[in-house]
Amino acid sequence: MLNAVYDFVMEYAPNAVADNIFRGWQNRMALPQTQNFIVISVQDTLRIGTNFSDYSQGSNGIMTTKTLREYVIDIDFCNINQEIAQEQAVTIETLSRSYIAVEFFKQQDISMNYADDIEYLPYTDEQDQYLHRYRVSLHLTRWEEVTTTQDFATQVKLRVENIDAHHKPLKGE
Repeated sequence: MLNAVYDFVMEYAPNAVADNIFRGWQNRMALPQTQNFIVISVQDTLRIGTNFSDYSQGSNGIMTTKTLREYVIDIDFCNINQEIAQEQAVTIETLSRSYIAVEFFKQQDISMNYADDIEYLPYTDEQDQYLHRYRVSLHLTRWEEVTTTQDFATQVKLRVENIDAHHKPLKGE
């Protein structure tokens, strides 16, 4: 999922530099030394609906269960230049609400649902420099599969019997 979002940002965000796009929420990772970077992180995952199980492969001893899962992906555009960060965020938000994003993610079996409104979240970095940060949250869904083994029978042997004749109830019961 994050790779697909990375590709989308590289394709459409103006002035995006490949070496300045980072995956968020990684341990032991300090903020980059540059003042022009983008951070992509998973903000939330949600299960949508109930499982869908495919038992048609049961004769092979395999069962597949699918779950539709929504991913909320935050993209933070950080820059010392406010216009650049804002332009990147506006571009990604606008395209995420169009057929362009739908078609882009469809190639990777991901559905683009919608993008939240842009949030402006300025902060000071480690050098006490004021940085502009704009965040766009994308809501994407995809089907996730789990394949497991399933017991099955190739033959069934039935024996029909009269329960009253072969299994008489005990007296007093």
